[in-house]
This record gives sequence, C-alpha cells and structure tokens, in this order.
Amino acid sequence: MARKFNLRQFQTELSKRMQVAAETPALASRLGFQAAGMNWLLALDDIDEVLSIPPIEAIPGTVRWFGGITNIRGNLYAVTDLTDFLTGSPTQINHEARLLLVHRKHGINAAFIVQRSLGLRQPGQLTQQALENKPTYALTSYSEPDNTLWHELNLASLLTNPAFLSVETQ
Repeated sequence: MARKFNLRQFQTELSKRMQVAAETPALASRLGFQAAGMNWLLALDDIDEVLSIPPIEAIPGTVRWFGGITNIRGNLYAVTDLTDFLTGSPTQINHEARLLLVHRKHGINAAFIVQRSLGLRQPGQLTQQALENKPTYALTSYSEPDNTLWHELNLASLLTNPAFLSVETQ
C-alpha cells in the first residue's frame, strides 16, 4: 500500500525547522592558513580560491612585500607576501606555499602569498581568547583544545589600510 503524504504536517515541520535554522547563529567554516609564523582564519566568503604559487611578474619601484602581478585565467591580481607585509621577512616559497585570491566582493583584485594552507576550521569548535597583545589585523583570537592559537584576519581593515595600498618605494 502506498503511504499517505500529509502535506499539512510536512509544511508545519518544515516551518519549524526553518525557524530554528534562522534563529541559530551561523558558524560557517573558516580557511586556516599560516603566515608570519602564525595560524590565521579567513571566512570562506572572503576568498575566491587557493592556488599553488603561479608565475608572478615583479614590478620595479615597489616595496619588497609587494610581489608583483599574476594572471589567473585572464584576470590580473596584485600579489602581496602577507608574511613580509606583517613582519618584514619574506615567505620562503616552497611546495607548501599558497596563493589566496581575495573575493571579488571586496572590489580589489588582490592575492596573498601564505606559508601554507591548513584546511578548514569550525569557529564553534574553538575557544575564544582575550589576548592583551593581539596581532595587527586580528579580529578575534581562538584556541583549540591542544592550545593551538588562531587569529581571525580582519581582511577589510587590511585591504583599506593606507600602508597596504601604498606599494611604491619611497
């Protein structure tokens, strides 16, 4: 026998589930990566892609941390060595180094060289930490049960910082 389908019950249950989902704070995954010897988190909607380091064309007359430009599928991206920008020491480019493409919603074709990608992390599984000396451009700091420290990158602040936008040598 065919099982009867109760549309009213289905709609009521669906409505309840949608209400619970709307009231539950979203704990979206974050991309974990390493730069400046620290572990960073970045919201997935802040990046378009993570790539191996492609060829990068240096631009004369620019600061060292500005790596140059690269062509990704016909789009030019300004490449910044994030470790060098934050610490003054360049990233050692090896098989683990990656290029993070900033999401186009930020209105800038920017990319960051990072030491390595560390996969996805769930902020809901981390413990928020109140640090006295939070790193520059860190929104929030977290720790894992094994005491690994993570910092959520304040990408909007970084992308609008005059020091970041001034790549010409003085």
